[in-house]
Amino acid sequence: MATAGRPEILTEELAKKIVRMIARFPDSDIPVTWANVLTHCKNRFGYDGNRQLLAQKEWNGRKLIAEAFTDAKSVQRRMQKDTRPKYENSSRAVLQRRIAELEAKILSLQDELENVRAQQISELDVFLNNPRDLRQMFERYANEPQVDELKQRRDARKQESENEG
Repeated sequence: MATAGRPEILTEELAKKIVRMIARFPDSDIPVTWANVLTHCKNRFGYDGNRQLLAQKEWNGRKLIAEAFTDAKSVQRRMQKDTRPKYENSSRAVLQRRIAELEAKILSLQDELENVRAQQISELDVFLNNPRDLRQMFERYANEPQVDELKQRRDARKQESENEG
């Protein structure tokens, strides 16, 4: 169904990315709040929406972002109850801060890895779906000098034995 007007900004694909981001909040010690969700959405995806739209938008009858937020919030509460000691000492606070920094770094590296994988899949798709003339490829590789790897290995071993002796 085509509608007139501006294109949809909050697509299902973007919502799934936001859901994955929200699910990582508790593990990265990022407080699960709508303010943090909006801030991270703007910084990562350039999406500058509001809380009501994120919480109410449905895809296939499900409010994906609201469900992810609720799940992450309950995970965060459970983690706070389970892992917080009654009396915190300063060395533990330093270690927890360091853990939070490392988890944030892991989160950013996971995003980077996801982007690199997507780029590689795209490049592979382009490679596989573009027609190639095999005759041209054979001619190009036939004109290159042939390398005898076995001979190279023998020569390398021979030089190593001469240098040792």
